[in-house]
Amino acid sequence: MRRLLPWVVALGMVAAGLAWFRTTDEARVRRVIEGMARNASFTGNEGTFARVAKIESIASAFTEDAEIHIDQVVPVESSLAGRETIKGLLLAGLQQVRSLDVKVHDVQVTLGDADTARAVLTASARAGGSKGEFNAQEFEFRLVRREGSWRVRRIEAVLGFRRPEIR
Repeated sequence: MRRLLPWVVALGMVAAGLAWFRTTDEARVRRVIEGMARNASFTGNEGTFARVAKIESIASAFTEDAEIHIDQVVPVESSLAGRETIKGLLLAGLQQVRSLDVKVHDVQVTLGDADTARAVLTASARAGGSKGEFNAQEFEFRLVRREGSWRVRRIEAVLGFRRPEIR
């Protein structure tokens, strides 16, 4: 058995390498976005260290000069600039929510030139457990490939159907 273990490990590494090289850039972009949603989700049972580790992982998916713009869906100027600012906001909100379940739906990826991609998707979130408030919003992600990895450069909320304001 001991003689087989190194061969099994080596075979597993070769298979993982082949799978990586056969994976398309579109699938890699989709994996980055789905990983961000997975890391944005947490339960009330997770400790602070686990949550902070997830936020670190989300922040690492952004470029240093990343931007988030949601001013299309809220009536005030709402944008964030810079990975550290985004990370700081996520850390500040950490204690405000007991649990959060984030999912992405209908991810449509369009590759640009060799190092850019655009993804349009709908993200949904449920805060506070299974009976918590549910929200859904359409987003456009702009990604760039830096040092072999896809990173989010810009997120913009897409204005959807809104109820008219009653005056």
